[in-house]
Amino acid sequence: MPDRARDKRTETASEGGAERLNELIGFHLRQASIFDLQGALSALAPTELRTVPVSVLMCIVEHPGLSAADTCRRLRIKRANIVPILSDLEKRGLIYRETDPGDQRIQHLFPTPEGAQTARTAFAALVAHEDRLLARLDPSERAMLRTLLTKIWQQS
Repeated sequence: MPDRARDKRTETASEGGAERLNELIGFHLRQASIFDLQGALSALAPTELRTVPVSVLMCIVEHPGLSAADTCRRLRIKRANIVPILSDLEKRGLIYRETDPGDQRIQHLFPTPEGAQTARTAFAALVAHEDRLLARLDPSERAMLRTLLTKIWQQS
């Protein structure tokens, strides 16, 4: 049923009354984002994690010892939003924290072996999802899309 609803939204925008929306890149970004998020959540279901916690976990796996503040900066997440994510990842046994000996306010984040495995599983699931999502694009179009989207979000 969600697929039918998405198809109906797309038809409505392109066929009747909302043609001007098709002139807006933001409209297309939003439609693609909805489609991507639905598939990503489905792909990540076996990990029992959502997209943002997976991003945080993958950042910690790729940069062990990074502080929570640095993780926020890298992922553009508000510090207040990362606190419950880190608590949940820690409770699940996917990460652990070590207090900086020089500054007790700083916590360094490290993956557990299970966390590293979960990150690998999640990444593989997301790659497979993106392959399905972008099946209509050839490798050069995928690279161009990545470049163009990066230009947009890096300007902010």
